[in-house]
Amino acid sequence: MTSNPSTAGARPPRIGLLLGLGVSAALVLAFIYSALERAALAEARSLDWSDVAAMAASRGPAGAEAVLRGRLRAHPRDALLYYYLARLNYENGRAEPALREADEAISLGYAQEGAHLLKAMVRGRLMGDRAAERALASKALVYDPAYDEAYLVRAEAEYWLKDYGSCVSDAGVFVRMSPEVTDGYELSQLCLEGMRDYDGAEKAALTILKLQPRNHAALWRLGRLCAIRGRYEEAVQRFSAAIRLSGGRSRYYQDRSAACASLGDFSCAARDMESAAGPGLQKTATYYLLLGEALYRVGDLKRAREAAEKAVSLAPENYTAYDLRGRLRAEAGDLGGAGLDFGKAERMAPGKDPELPFLLKPSSGPSKRKR
Repeated sequence: MTSNPSTAGARPPRIGLLLGLGVSAALVLAFIYSALERAALAEARSLDWSDVAAMAASRGPAGAEAVLRGRLRAHPRDALLYYYLARLNYENGRAEPALREADEAISLGYAQEGAHLLKAMVRGRLMGDRAAERALASKALVYDPAYDEAYLVRAEAEYWLKDYGSCVSDAGVFVRMSPEVTDGYELSQLCLEGMRDYDGAEKAALTILKLQPRNHAALWRLGRLCAIRGRYEEAVQRFSAAIRLSGGRSRYYQDRSAACASLGDFSCAARDMESAAGPGLQKTATYYLLLGEALYRVGDLKRAREAAEKAVSLAPENYTAYDLRGRLRAEAGDLGGAGLDFGKAERMAPGKDPELPFLLKPSSGPSKRKR
């Protein structure tokens, strides 16, 4: 039997196909393995800020820094790692190391706008240099004029520098770029309030509440605006809502107390000042002065006197403390002690209280003490 020349020496078709498929599969598998290996290597080398933040939360800032330093030993010119170190230091209140690492990131070519903005926040928020904060935020905007956060940080600096017009302008740019974020409206409100544009400030506050109806800080600020404009009943309502939502913050109680006093509701004023007491606050003269005044108005003279005595001991340079104690001494029939307090208050702040000269009793004569 003669062989077919066309098939002589050829592999059977099915076996050839299977062998061909096997070679192809091996190549595909090798390619996939290589790709996976490269991806794993890239993943091992990649790191974003959320990873750093998670490490700082679980291992502490020192642990996160140790990981970053370890990576820098393998990649000493990795600008992003230096930026992460700068940000880690910033978030932990370490100003000088943050500036040093940010400068290193800049020198190695990290995104100039991000690094300069981080330096702006370090200089402003950690070091209190608001002029430098504004200058560095402006520099970030030179590199990226569409960087929304840079406008916000510059507006923050302008608020502290009392450049309220520029602050409103920059906050407005941020609002147009990020209309669903409340930060821009909050800064705008503060700066409009600084300009005494209370209509504009109130509009900003209402916008915040439209975006975040349960924002107790916005309700509190709106209450303050109502009080400034003499709308004390509405102010009390806003402060009350803020207190309910926040669980009761000291400052909210203090401001509602003042609004209650303006409405003549001194029981509310006294009650709120007592509720306002918290760590640190109960140790201040201001607290005792407000509490003493409120208790005096509702006729609780004993506790009012205790508060006035505390205010005098904490702030012996404050004439209003002596004024309050003098009134309470007079109520108790201690006219000599009241006269001494009124006299001291008048000498410390002549003309501040127009009633004081009328409360001062004429001297009964020269002292009879032996010299």
